[in-house]
Amino acid sequence: MVTVGLHDGGANMIHSPKGLRLVHTPANRAGSPTVLLIHGFLDDATVWDDVVGCLGGETGAVRYDLPGFGTRIGSVAQARGTTLESLAAEAGEIVKGIDGPVIVVGQSLGTQIAELVATQYQDLVRGLVLLTPVPLAGTKLTEEAADRFRALGGNHHAQRRARAELSPGLSDEQLDRLADIGAPVASDVVSHYVNVWNDGINNTPMKSAFLGPVLIIRGGADAFVTEQVVDRISTRFVDADVKVIGKGGHWVHIECPGAVAAMLLDFADAVAEAAP
Repeated sequence: MVTVGLHDGGANMIHSPKGLRLVHTPANRAGSPTVLLIHGFLDDATVWDDVVGCLGGETGAVRYDLPGFGTRIGSVAQARGTTLESLAAEAGEIVKGIDGPVIVVGQSLGTQIAELVATQYQDLVRGLVLLTPVPLAGTKLTEEAADRFRALGGNHHAQRRARAELSPGLSDEQLDRLADIGAPVASDVVSHYVNVWNDGINNTPMKSAFLGPVLIIRGGADAFVTEQVVDRISTRFVDADVKVIGKGGHWVHIECPGAVAAMLLDFADAVAEAAP
């Protein structure tokens, strides 16, 4: 179980038994679900701040940094050894420590982790949200294409340019903010994570083992996670609803946090109504 620590501006710093720092923003009313927010490649937990603000306390929110990113940027050895399975095991410990119903939300790389943890804890997870998702089986980019992502390590300018290409609606301030988050990540950690999300899980079943409700959100301007990619992902679930934010790109939660939050709240309401 997690324990509540220092209070900071409406959000509680939470520490797991293994010392993992979480940020918990509680809901305004008892019994509301909590969204567990799992960030993507080259990002950290702060990319969810605007979405959490737009949730307005109608749900609780827990977010944290994956190994090698954000507050864990120094955990290079751990980051080099990560797998999707190990990342899902870590997320599972967080799920077990959340009181009440949980909705797991992932973005990009985070969606692979989110599906795994939701599948493993179906008794605790009421719903799954995949934001600009990549396939659990991996993106399977060619080595040449994957090398372009590996080369982003430590390169602020290249990261800024890549993000602008995949999310054309990002402002200069947002691009700088995201590049500032990703540029300090160790180059070998960047390369390793490219392998993680590109390779995915071997022998991924045609149908997901997660049987609960699923919301998939993509950005209409996302050149990486296209409509065709989302179509392949959505058919793996028995109960998936696909939403499109037309002007959004790959970082649609940065570009359009209000729209993403509204979709999350509608999904949370629908999940609550469907609960036995």
